[in-house]
Amino acid sequence: MAPSDPSSGRPAPPSFAPADAGLLVVLALAWGSAYVFIRQGIVLGASPLVFAAVRYGLSAAVFAALAAIRREARPTRSSLLLSAGIGGVFVIGLYGGFLYWGEQYTTGGYASVLSSTAPILTVVLAWFLLPAERLRALSVVGIAIGFVGTVVLVLPEIGAGPGIGWRGPAFVLAAFLSTAFGTVLLRRVGVGRQGLWHLGSQFLLGGVVLAVAAAILPYPRALPSSPGVWTSLLALVGFSSVVGYFVYYTLHHRVGPVRANVVAYLLPLVGIGIGSGFFGEPVTVTEIVGFLIVVGGVTLVLRGSMVRRTPGVVPKEERPR
Repeated sequence: MAPSDPSSGRPAPPSFAPADAGLLVVLALAWGSAYVFIRQGIVLGASPLVFAAVRYGLSAAVFAALAAIRREARPTRSSLLLSAGIGGVFVIGLYGGFLYWGEQYTTGGYASVLSSTAPILTVVLAWFLLPAERLRALSVVGIAIGFVGTVVLVLPEIGAGPGIGWRGPAFVLAAFLSTAFGTVLLRRVGVGRQGLWHLGSQFLLGGVVLAVAAAILPYPRALPSSPGVWTSLLALVGFSSVVGYFVYYTLHHRVGPVRANVVAYLLPLVGIGIGSGFFGEPVTVTEIVGFLIVVGGVTLVLRGSMVRRTPGVVPKEERPR
């Protein structure tokens, strides 16, 4: 249980330990770079859904191999099915499908800037799905400010051109909504810490979902064998998938989905830095202003101590089994 807050008599919200802060930085590097690698693969000719499906299939194989090498105990069937069903569909499959599709129409840096909306989406969904979560007035103000920042980010793209401008932000935001819903739902059903077998099952199902979608939808299917495409693919598998998701679920288990998604603070810095510094992607004043507004809103949400436990309410994942 969380330590008690002497001033209020209520449990205090969980806080980041130094090790958690270090994990957050590693996660930011792993995921912030992913947006740029995804964009580069697509620019070089990879079909979005095929690119994503192959990445997730290879990631699933790596997770399974690591689990076997480490002799990690296999989870129960119910735990594995819940993890795959929720995480594989929402956190991996739909998230990846929407994100890769959206990055056809925007830059990797811009997609990473939009990731700053993830904590706001997670907070709102946690309010409805996690009975132990309670919003304070300051958190509500923070959500409103974050929404304003999102509008500032999205409107210029929508006005960029008829039939094109809205697609990038719409699909990318749908991706973050999907993964926020999935991570909160995993917390609600009490799956617990996600091990390597869980992660492998999620990536496998996510890859299958996207492969089926790629086969059904009437769009070109291509995965060029050029060095650039496969360099991006291997970076996505080894760093963004294997390292990134293992670290994320470690944080998710230690400090909860709301605080784990604070990584969105750092993703734009990594995404813009790599995209602009190495690939010459443009950065606009509007993107910077919108990002700062969203960060201000998220800061208020966290200062409002959204992650509190209602006295007498024990989260499902912590109940005796």
